[in-house]
Amino acid sequence: MQKPHVPMPRETTEAMVRNIGRELAEIKQRISRCRGDRVAEPKLTGTWIAHLLVSSRELLQNLLIDTAQRPRRISR
Repeated sequence: MQKPHVPMPRETTEAMVRNIGRELAEIKQRISRCRGDRVAEPKLTGTWIAHLLVSSRELLQNLLIDTAQRPRRISR
């Protein structure tokens, strides 16, 4: 018998912002070390942009969830 799928807990928006900032700082640091390298610099720059796009989408989704209006309870 299979166990039911347990959804992963959603990362808080604050934690997500901290993690994105830390990850992007690491990528920027690596880019600065390979300035002028015709192969490594464009690859890392592409990685940075891709990471930023994916992270932005996830962050926006988190913000939409956080700010969404909750359905009102129907009183009887």
